[in-house]
Amino acid sequence: MADLSDVERMVADWERGATEKAARYEQMQRQVEQISITESVASGAVSVTVGHNGLPTDVRMTEAVKSMAAEEIAAAVLAAMRKAQSRYPERLAEITAATVGDDTTTRHILATATEQFPAPLEEDEPSAPEAPRARLYDREPEDEPAPPRAPRPRADGGRGGGATESDGDDFGGESFMRRD
Repeated sequence: MADLSDVERMVADWERGATEKAARYEQMQRQVEQISITESVASGAVSVTVGHNGLPTDVRMTEAVKSMAAEEIAAAVLAAMRKAQSRYPERLAEITAATVGDDTTTRHILATATEQFPAPLEEDEPSAPEAPRARLYDREPEDEPAPPRAPRPRADGGRGGGATESDGDDFGGESFMRRD
């Protein structure tokens, strides 16, 4: 049977171990809160920085975005964000290895981070901006303009009092509620 002093020593060792482990997890938390990862795409035209929670904290663009279409810029921002977020699990692994080591808790934390921030697909990164192009129209120049619309006849036969074209409704001067 264990002697009382052996039990006291085991409890003291357990307390000391728990206190040390808590201190290592606090150190890990402080370091994780300092994570800031920046990635660029489109030959550096767009850069996004994400913080410790994977959310963007900064977005920067160079003059090169002026030659990009709006949808290309939007795609570049998302690609840079995904690229930065995908580095988060790697950075988290470095911090956990240096502070608390490998245990079931850190493996779970890293697995969750990898699931939330997977590596981006190769096709996610937009190419470098093309040479500037002029855009004068909302539609491509070869598109034919829409034909003008003919005015609708008035529902009241032109006598007035009813809805007119300028009223903006499609009810022809009648109520939208049916009386059957």
